Amino acid sequence: MKRITIIILMFTTTLSFSQITKDGFVLVKGWNQKGDFAITNEWKQENSLTRAKSFLLKNVLGTNNNVLKFSLSPLEDSKSGELTTLIYKCEELNKSGMILSFWGDYWNEYGVIYKGYDFKNLEKEQAILFLNKIQSIIDENLEYLREDSNNNNISFEFDDMQIVITSYVGYKIRVFWNGFDSTWDWKAFENTKEKFDEKI
Repeated sequence: MKRITIIILMFTTTLSFSQITKDGFVLVKGWNQKGDFAITNEWKQENSLTRAKSFLLKNVLGTNNNVLKFSLSPLEDSKSGELTTLIYKCEELNKSGMILSFWGDYWNEYGVIYKGYDFKNLEKEQAILFLNKIQSIIDENLEYLREDSNNNNISFEFDDMQIVITSYVGYKIRVFWNGFDSTWDWKAFENTKEKFDEKI
C-alpha cells in the first residue's frame, strides 16, 4: 500500500509541475526565476540556437509592429555540452554581441532533478572584454598553472560570473553563473574567440 501511495504522489507531483511543449520537451518554469527546465539528456547547438532567438527578442532587441532584421548564429559549443556561444547582430538597432547558453542539472525543492537552461547576454564591447580578459589572465599566469597541472587554479570575476581556470590537457575553464557550473574546454574557448573576432 505504501508503494502505491508513493508512486501516486510522484506521478501527481510530476504532472502538477510539468508542462508538455510541442517539441516534446517537458518543461518546468519558474522554480527560481532562472531559465526553463527540460527532462532530456542532451542539449545540442540547435537547441541553443532555437531557444536563444526567443531570449534575444524578449530581452535584448525587443519587438513591435515593424519588421526587424537580425542575425543569430552559433559560434561553438563545449565538449561537455554545458556551454554554447552564439553571436548576434542587428544593424537597425545598432546592437551586436554574444550570448552564452548554459545547460545543466537543477534540483527542485522536492529533490527532483531537472535539466535546465538559461542565457546570458554580453553586448559587443563587454564580450570582447570578457574573451580578452580570459586570454590575458591565462597568459599572465601560465607559469603558475603549469607548475602543478590540475591542482593549481586561478579565479576571477567578470560581471556576475565567477571563472576558474586549470591547466589540464590545455586549459579547462569553468564558468559559475546563476546556479550553473559549466565546463568550457580550451578548444571551444579558442574557437569562440577566433570566430567572434572574425564575425563581429
